[in-house]
Amino acid sequence: MLCADSLKSNSMDDVKTFYVPGDIVTLRHDKIENKPIMYVVEKVTKSYVNKESDERENVFIGIKTRWFDANQVLHEAIFSTKDLIHV
Repeated sequence: MLCADSLKSNSMDDVKTFYVPGDIVTLRHDKIENKPIMYVVEKVTKSYVNKESDERENVFIGIKTRWFDANQVLHEAIFSTKDLIHV
């Protein structure tokens, strides 16, 4: 039998973070120089039909973000939620 204390975790990685369009984010990784400050555009999913049950299923792909570089060129990319943090 598990006691309640064994289920608790002090790790910040276990906290679920949700992103909505308009949120300002950056990359979590500290070793990257000139990390862009980005804004969230949308959640990206992929739908497929399960052949066994004929039900439509959605698979989460990532978070689409946009940002401008130093030359004012617009960039867009999809990142895993594990790679992003709120600013």
